[in-house]
Formats: sequence, C-alpha cells, structure tokens
Amino acid sequence: MIFTSEKVVKKERKYFKDLDPTNAEDIVAKLNELIDTPINDEKDIIEIVEKFTELADAVSEEMGWRYINMTRFADKKEFADKFNSYFANVVSKVRPYSFKLEKKIYDSPLSKNLSEKYQHMMNIISRNIEMFREENIPLQVEERKISNKYGAIFGSITVKFEGKEKTLQQLLPYLKSPDRDIRERAWRKRFEGILAKKEEFNKIFDELKELRIKQAKNAGFDNYRDYMHNLKGRTEYSVKDVIAFHDAVEKKVMPFFKERMEKRAKKLGIVTVRPWDRAVDADGKVLKPFETIDEFINKAIKILGKVKPIFGERLEMMKNSGLLDLENRKGKAPGGYNYTLPETGAPFIFMNATGQSGDVRTLLHESGHAMHTFETVNIPIMYYRPSRSEINELASMSMELLTLHYWQEYYPDSEDFKKAMIEELENAVLFLPWCMTVDAFQQWIYTHPEHTPEERAEYFGKLMDRFNQGVDWTGLEEEKRYRWLFQLHIFQAPFYYIEYGIAQLGALAIYKNYLENPQKTIENYINFLKEGYKAPIDKIYEIAGIKLDFSETYIGEIVDFVKERLNELEK
Repeated sequence: MIFTSEKVVKKERKYFKDLDPTNAEDIVAKLNELIDTPINDEKDIIEIVEKFTELADAVSEEMGWRYINMTRFADKKEFADKFNSYFANVVSKVRPYSFKLEKKIYDSPLSKNLSEKYQHMMNIISRNIEMFREENIPLQVEERKISNKYGAIFGSITVKFEGKEKTLQQLLPYLKSPDRDIRERAWRKRFEGILAKKEEFNKIFDELKELRIKQAKNAGFDNYRDYMHNLKGRTEYSVKDVIAFHDAVEKKVMPFFKERMEKRAKKLGIVTVRPWDRAVDADGKVLKPFETIDEFINKAIKILGKVKPIFGERLEMMKNSGLLDLENRKGKAPGGYNYTLPETGAPFIFMNATGQSGDVRTLLHESGHAMHTFETVNIPIMYYRPSRSEINELASMSMELLTLHYWQEYYPDSEDFKKAMIEELENAVLFLPWCMTVDAFQQWIYTHPEHTPEERAEYFGKLMDRFNQGVDWTGLEEEKRYRWLFQLHIFQAPFYYIEYGIAQLGALAIYKNYLENPQKTIENYINFLKEGYKAPIDKIYEIAGIKLDFSETYIGEIVDFVKERLNELEK
C-alpha cells in the first residue's frame, strides 16, 4: 500500500485574513460588526454564521496550541500561564459578544422560517442562549485554571521502583508481568505516588466543586448534575435514563464481569483476583506490540490504511507535520486526546505510550477521533461539526474494533494476535462497570454538595463494591476509596464519561455489523463521520447503522454477542 508523504497544509481564512487571535479587542470588533449586520434573508443568516465560525476557529486554534503545549510540558509553569492567560483575557472576554450574536440570529423573525437543514442549528443556538450566564464567565476562568493543576501535579509524580525513578504511567507495563510479586509492587507504588498527593488533590477538587455549584445556581438549577445534563444538550435522554443505565450494567454486565474474573483466577492458579492481577495475560504471556515510537506509528498507519487507504495517509501526514506526541516522559500530563486544530485543518494526537498493548488501543482510538476531525473540520457551520461526546466517542471506539482484524501488524504471532483480540473485546465490556462508577460518583458528589472529603472517599468505596465484584480488595481499603484520583475527567471534564459507555455499546454494535457485512459497515461508518452533528444523536447513530440504546435488553444482547465471539476466539 502506498501512502503520501505530504504535510498538512494550513487553511487560508476567507473573511478575516489579518485577524490577530491574541487580540481580544480585534475579535470583539469583528463580532460587533456581525452583530450590526442587517438580516434580510436566509442567506444573510448563513453568511453571518460562517463568518462567526471563522472567528471561532481562529480563537480555537490559538487556544488549542496553548493547551497542547501545557499538557506536553506540564512541569513548566510558563505554558500553563500562557494557556490560563489566553482563556482569561481573550476567550472569556469574547463570550458575551458571541452570546449577543447568537441572540441576534435567534431573535430574527427570519430564523423561525429557515430551511429544514438549518433547524437543528437553531435548536443548538437556542440551548446556548438558554444556558448562558455572563456571571459564570469568571467562575469558568477560575475553574479552568484550578483544574489544570491536576495534570501538572499528576505528571510530576515519580516513585522509586527497582532502583529507578518512574512516572506513574511508566509503572503500567509492570502490571502485565507474569511475576505476581512484581505486579503487586508496581501497583502499590502507583498508589503510593497518588496517595502522597491526596491532600492536594482533595483541596483542588473541593475548590472546583464550589465553583461548579455556583455556576449551576446562577443558571437557576438546583444542582450541578442537572445543569451539566442540560449544558451538554442531552435532550435525547434524561438523568433517570442514565441512572437506569447504571442499574442495567449492574444486572447484565456484572455477571459477565465475575465470570471473567473467576476464569482469570483459575488460569493464573490463584484463589481470587487482586487488583494487580487484572492486566496480566492469564496465560503468562506479555504482549509486546512495538519497541520504538516510530514502529508504533508506522504500524498504525498500515492498519488504518487497510480499513480505508485515506485513513493511513492522514495519520502519516500528521506524523510528517509534527502533530503527534505519543511517548510517556516525566513532566507530561496524564491521559490521551485528539485536539482539533480548525485552522490547521487537522488534529493533534497526544498520549503516553509505554510499549504495552493498551497503547495500541489508545492510538487507534485517537485515530478514530482524528479521522472524524478530517471529515468535518471544513464544515463551514461550526454548530454542525461533531461537538457531542456521544458522537465523538462512537467514532473513536468504533475505530478500535474496525481495525481489530488487522492488528497482526503489531502481533505477527497468531496466538499473540488472538490474545490481543480477546483482550480488546473483553475490555470493551469490562469497561462499562468502571464507566458507571465514574458517572455515579459524580452524580452523588453534586447532589450531595455538603459532603466532606472523607464521605466522598467512603461513597466511592461503596461504588467499587457495587461495580468491581470479582476483584478482591481486602486490606486495600484506602486504595479502593481513592482509586478515583487517577481519573482526570472528574477533575478536568466533569460529567464527560457516561458518553463512553453509550458509545461503547454503539461501537460493539458496529463491530457486530462488520462481522456480518464489512463493506456496508465501513460505508456506514464513513457516512457517519461526514455527518458531524447535523442532526440529533439518535439520527446520527442511525446513519452509522445502529441505534441509540442503552436499555437493559440492549445491553444484554451486546453482552451475549461478545460472549459468543469470545467463545469462538478461545476455542
């Protein structure tokens, strides 16, 4: 297969060629011009929206690079200062004028009679207006500033392990060691590192909690949970539906979870599975998908190209354009992400690879986001680019499974390849209880706002008992209660997590379709990527060839499908 070696070429602006995205006054002046522009017909509204999109792209691009640098160099305060300064002095100052412009569009009598293809846009604008509160802007500035401290602290944590200084991420490969003693010591060292910062993390979180509660009150909501549900535009399902999702996972997934843990214990020759026994291959084989970062990237390029040639070409373009930072190192923020750079016309992928099988999943996951970006970054109306996480995560989680049959690039040995497939499918279902834990924890936090840090930890421990059955945490009560400190979303992206569960079910449904009709499924997937957010998410899921469903019945069907597929692979 042949891939191009070209680099990403930055887009040219159409309307504001000389705009300085670091100059708030300049941006505000342009917004005021749009606010003063007469609206005489539908064409005027769409042109205003397209110009507004170009302004938003300029701001998003500048903020994007500052965020990327802040996370790449989390131990260097100057990068956090540059990001926080831009958010406070440009982004926050522009928001009231963006609100005025959206209100001008919405209040125009012509907006009520726009063509059908623009009605969804007007629904989005309506929600933005409903949820906007100018008094929340300084609170959001402060919230962003404080939440960024989490990554800086986490990225700076190192511990001594086997005579060497290791980041928490660099300890992960040891959790796959066939030597149980090594696994346990690595696991305990990770918690030693995180618990040493427990008080700092609790202080940060309590400050964030208070800022978030104030925002909800300002917007007229009783609690931050309901505020965020509305802010995220979750009109297709209710908070009650999400709680029912928790219960459905408990009923349908936990029996599968316990069954897999019992099978794991038997294969490992142990009485019960301890937390440090979760990641190791039950047959004692350590999967080594790559040795170097170049090898890691090049194999992903080949795999993506086998699904669709353009996918591989795009990842190679990103590599050639310096839009990848994949290797873990001290001082780097935790996690992984795909950050869309609208003026560059491409995304940036950030992750913390340490040479383990989970890295393959992460890179292909983020590549799914990247392909979504490439398909939608040139949509001239920003409201129709993918902004809902239920859509975004379906793109990424589906890419993991659509590439699965080509993972022999990483695992040329047939047994290793089979193991990797089993691990991917098993983890896809076993992730759901953790997803429910994180969401249920946040729901409790913000509906019990007066709780203490001790009560918070106690409640998390109860959720672990509910959704971690089959894993023995005896004697590890403190670690169990503070396992949530590893989850950056709780600090930096509140209530952005249940979408992973919704999308995981969707991705497994897409994989089921793929086994039945690969060509049609890929065609549906491409059409889904191109659609962005031009319709409510239930309609977007239909384009992908599946349904938006997280009912108990549907979860049961998905679990049964995975069990059947695992039985085939484990013969």
